[in-house]
Amino acid sequence: MTRSLSQIKEDSRNALAGNYLLFFFVLILTGILTAFANQLISYLAWPFGRAGFVLLILINLVLDYLIMILAKMLQAGQYFLSLNISRYMRVSVSDLFLAFRYETSKAFRICAVLALIETICITPFTVTMSNLAYAGAFGIGTGKSVPVMSILLALVCALAGMILLETALAFPFSQALFLYIDHQEYSTAECLMNSRSLMCGKILEYFRLHLSLAGYFALSILSLGFGLIWVLPYLNVIRANYYMNLTGLYKPY
Repeated sequence: MTRSLSQIKEDSRNALAGNYLLFFFVLILTGILTAFANQLISYLAWPFGRAGFVLLILINLVLDYLIMILAKMLQAGQYFLSLNISRYMRVSVSDLFLAFRYETSKAFRICAVLALIETICITPFTVTMSNLAYAGAFGIGTGKSVPVMSILLALVCALAGMILLETALAFPFSQALFLYIDHQEYSTAECLMNSRSLMCGKILEYFRLHLSLAGYFALSILSLGFGLIWVLPYLNVIRANYYMNLTGLYKPY
């Protein structure tokens, strides 16, 4: 039976009861690991960052891609945890590291493709931030001046471009990691192609689902980020429930 978006969200809230703290700890651990990797790679690449604006952008894009692969590997673990929560199964912090202990090579290939798509999606924002930084928009005492309205307009346009690319390019493959988890028999290409098939005609619905959470993210910003303790686990479990609604796989293992 196909559930409505409101039913999916209600089921997600019910399944999450008692699991928020565990999930938030997993998200904190993800953030620490990603930040550490980002700092390490940035430190190694720093000597090459003064060779000009174009090289600065290319270095940022490469760094974004490498970090994105790691983030996607960890996201696979978050999705595994989300599915287990949604299916009322045993959950553990170790779920986060699923992609590093279960068909790792296939997980890496899927994540490399997804990371490439995400890197393309965030390119408008990355280029804009690099351009503003190079122009001295974020510097103090640099001797350069960039009007505040110009900065805001550039950021809004970059964010709009990123959202459009995300919807058009990333959403069709949004179910690939869930399929990797549930289908041992699927190859890398099958996980990606079956995701695209599942999302055929569902892109706008999936966009509406995410848009319906915009208010929660706004409140999280106003609460100085504390609201993310509730919002991020909720978002991940909603995605898991949406996947189960698409496939009908409520208890596959």
